[in-house]
Amino acid sequence: MGTEKRQRQKANRARRQAEESRAAKSDAVKRNAVRWVLVLLAAIAGVVLIAWIGGAFSSDDDGGKKASAGAAGASLAAAGTTLLPPPAGGLKPLVGKTAKADDVVVQSVVQNADNPDALEGFWVGSSKTDRVYVEWGGDVGTDESDFRPKVGQHVRLTGPVRPAPADPARTLSLDADDATLVRSQGGYVNADEVRAAG
Repeated sequence: MGTEKRQRQKANRARRQAEESRAAKSDAVKRNAVRWVLVLLAAIAGVVLIAWIGGAFSSDDDGGKKASAGAAGASLAAAGTTLLPPPAGGLKPLVGKTAKADDVVVQSVVQNADNPDALEGFWVGSSKTDRVYVEWGGDVGTDESDFRPKVGQHVRLTGPVRPAPADPARTLSLDADDATLVRSQGGYVNADEVRAAG
């Protein structure tokens, strides 16, 4: 009888020790999980704080133009069709429609080969390929170029889409690469109003 009682007490003690051990391990796991959650939250808060401080002290001297430069390149449209980047079908389907832009970026300026002071036109867009030629000089129609846009300037413009001439290099005073691009796009904008945006 005494031996059986001792064995029961020993089994009960072993069971209590096992339960206490499991409880201690469970508590340790919970403490570690809480610790890792707090570390993760602190790291996220640090990243957010750094981003906020960086944004608060960043220079915005250009009135927000940098942020809008990508969107600005896409604001040229005719008959509800965006011209930047040029549509896959080119500009030919839009010939005769009025193109308008509130804010496009001047990529390059084309001057008259015989008279460097005379402006022929300029390219607007976002890259060497995603651009459209704007005639703004005396070669086609009247000489409208009372306003002379500069490279990198944001401009507003309006004017009809015209078909690419048979010889864009001669008619629009373009170099070979620019003439090829006008020909492949099937048109250009013959602006009748251009002014600085904003």
